[in-house]
Amino acid sequence: MFSIRSPLVRFLLLAIVLVGLYGLVHVNYDAASEFISNGSKKLDPYRRPVSYQPGEPKPVKACFAVLARNRDWRSLRESMKQMEDRFNHRFNYPYVFLNDEPFSEEFKNMTRSMTNAEVHYGQIPKEHWSYPQWIDQDKARERRKAMSDAGVMYGGNESYRHMCRFESGLFFQHPLMQQFDFYWRLEPGIQYLCDINYDPFLYMKERKIKYGWTIGIFELMNTVPTLWDSVKKFMKTHPELIPQHNSLWW
Repeated sequence: MFSIRSPLVRFLLLAIVLVGLYGLVHVNYDAASEFISNGSKKLDPYRRPVSYQPGEPKPVKACFAVLARNRDWRSLRESMKQMEDRFNHRFNYPYVFLNDEPFSEEFKNMTRSMTNAEVHYGQIPKEHWSYPQWIDQDKARERRKAMSDAGVMYGGNESYRHMCRFESGLFFQHPLMQQFDFYWRLEPGIQYLCDINYDPFLYMKERKIKYGWTIGIFELMNTVPTLWDSVKKFMKTHPELIPQHNSLWW
């Protein structure tokens, strides 16, 4: 008489389970492969197996927008390698590099060598990397010092504020960006650890999505003490700008 506690019986039961699971997965994999190869027209357009060649027209006017300095080329090459390996070697969307100073030839050569896609290099206008005319610079200087003394992250960093202002919308006014409808912000030092097998730009265009992000983080309240009150005041003044489907409940 065999007992369930017998090592031999346990081994046989485990083997039966593994064989059954393999058969189930194999059948589903074959079916999925046949569906993709023979019935790709049934897939959503953004998920169809496609490959765009460098320079050829694409279904979406989109690019990677990269704000970087000349000294960032090493960490930026790492970011570009991951982006190319995980996504862009198939889609070949162009890169737009922007800097408040002229890019060096070293930077251009080192970044251009990382992709087969088109690359564009531009300099940010002085009026987009400075203070608006209505800003009291003496008061701004005092506030930076106060925040720096209080240990606020980037509290005394003037260039960081110029960057935030530029990234808040001025970047889309740059002449190099006028040819694009969508952008994907790429930064030095970021990582992409998973393959991206679909076209996010096409996904957003088909669904009329204006903005997307991969992660939301908590703000440090001492860096934006008036932000939430200002947002609520704006919402109260302009309720017509709040989409019907929103996340206010959250």
